[in-house]
Amino acid sequence: MRHITRCLLTVILIGSASLTQAQGTGIALSPIEVDGSQPVEVTSDSLTVEQDSNSATFEGNARVVQGELIFSANRIRVHYNAAQSAIERIEATTNVMFTNGSEIAEAQSGTYIVGSGTVNLAGDVVLVQGVNAISGDALSLDLNSNRGTMNGNVKTVFVPKTDQ
Repeated sequence: MRHITRCLLTVILIGSASLTQAQGTGIALSPIEVDGSQPVEVTSDSLTVEQDSNSATFEGNARVVQGELIFSANRIRVHYNAAQSAIERIEATTNVMFTNGSEIAEAQSGTYIVGSGTVNLAGDVVLVQGVNAISGDALSLDLNSNRGTMNGNVKTVFVPKTDQ
């Protein structure tokens, strides 16, 4: 009986060795050049423009694309600088997806600050990098330095490479 218990404990420990739980986990992103001069395409089922607040709300299958960056959600609000005809901030809510062409992150809400190249995602965040995944409560990404930090109930699953 002891032998079976030891074997089960060993299997559980080995199986959980690839699962890490931590707070404030640092993340390296695939290098990508964020080119603010590229055009930004926004699509959705409906659009409401609010001139007084320099914002536009895109609802239903909302999607913002600039180069390899894609930000999509049920609802996206774009804040712009009317004088410069430039987007300053993008806020997304419900079924948020962000990708840089290599990694994909999903969350319940997110904000992209265009000038600083930062993306903040919150609520049931999952980041998939190839076959590896990391989840948590909040993810902050710096697209300029290709770095990120996951916070709150962080769980990571690393899949080892095989020699096949």
